[in-house]
Amino acid sequence: MDLNRRQFLRTAGSAVAGVAAANALAACGGSSGEGSAPGTLTFTVWGSDAEMAAFNTLARAFEKQNSGTKVKVEQLPFDQLRSALDARLQSGQGPDLFRVTYNDIGLYSSQGVLHDLSTTVGGESSAFNDAMWAAVQYDGKPYGVPHHTDTSAVLYNKKHFAKAGIKDVPTTLDEAWTWEEFIEVAEKLKAAGLGAAPFGVNWQQAGAFRWLNWLWQAGGKALGPDGTSVALDSPQTREALAFTKAFYDKGLMPKNIMIKTNNSPDLVFPSQKISMAFVGDFLLPDLMSRVKAFEFGATYLPKGAGGAAADLGGNAVVVNAESKDPDTAAAFAKFLVTAENMKLFCEQTTVLPTRKDLAGQKLAYAVRPDLMPVYQQQATAMPPDLVKLVTLPGFSGVNDALVQQLETYFTGGQAADQTISALTQAVQKALSA
Repeated sequence: MDLNRRQFLRTAGSAVAGVAAANALAACGGSSGEGSAPGTLTFTVWGSDAEMAAFNTLARAFEKQNSGTKVKVEQLPFDQLRSALDARLQSGQGPDLFRVTYNDIGLYSSQGVLHDLSTTVGGESSAFNDAMWAAVQYDGKPYGVPHHTDTSAVLYNKKHFAKAGIKDVPTTLDEAWTWEEFIEVAEKLKAAGLGAAPFGVNWQQAGAFRWLNWLWQAGGKALGPDGTSVALDSPQTREALAFTKAFYDKGLMPKNIMIKTNNSPDLVFPSQKISMAFVGDFLLPDLMSRVKAFEFGATYLPKGAGGAAADLGGNAVVVNAESKDPDTAAAFAKFLVTAENMKLFCEQTTVLPTRKDLAGQKLAYAVRPDLMPVYQQQATAMPPDLVKLVTLPGFSGVNDALVQQLETYFTGGQAADQTISALTQAVQKALSA
């Protein structure tokens, strides 16, 4: 491991702390170093119960096809994975493969931590959605496989909508509410006196980058046409800032669902204190276990003058550059993203495929198959230049800046110009990382 790589691993945990702060699960163990038996791959992940079951099913299937190979799937809590993983990588005891967010893959690949998968999957670029394939690239080479994606949509309380007299809900992406129509719906809900406020947006902490959806919907950009300059100082950015600030100013969104809190809409929605919640598809299984008093549906994110735009979620699978058996590890990564295996994982875990041959299929989702087509269609509105931004090696600094600057702008009286200036500096720093 070279010095640059070691220095990166010592500091990466603090540098990307804003990206690693959501789902939590259990336990740890194993590595690809001295503690692993010959022929054993260690695959480190976080995941829900459904995800862990799917990962283990696929590991057993790979073992069956590759006699003499064992795949040990180890689970770490999401909020501990970065620090534990980076410490193990630094000591040369890292796993053979690990799960990584698309926001983090640029950071790892830029520092030589990941194995170049060009010879394994480089010839299969056409199999994947263009934006998702771009998300695993660094310097024109794939350093991971796009295992799945997810995005946000608007869940709504059907009982509240009926009480507020809201009968028409968009059923296609083309019919998505305009910004103005969305506010009209919210004001009807507020006038009906339902809950604490009409809606909550999922832009808390590690999800602060989801505010960028509104910027793109307004027709704005963060990067210039050349992809190397910053374009935030624009009327569209000011429009997006003013529009989203009004959510709090007009009492349409509770102030306890703020950027810096961990009080996300999916936690509040079951209590009926909000009537609409911006929620990722991966949270549907948990919501179904907690929502008991009402039925809910799903519709699309609002669209602005710039059209529809959705956030990039999901995860890649990457191979450690210092794996004892990088070829077999790469083969397992490729195995995970075959059409059959990706379909199985997505159906069992309520996430979205990244393969083109699965994009138009009606998958047999285990939870709320009636809602998943909304998410599938919404995911087609991920702008390629937004994907490029959130996969920059230094993007964690941009997310941290969004947390600080949006909070201060929304509630601290900070001017839009000052907010834009601070965010511009953060993006400039990310571009030079």
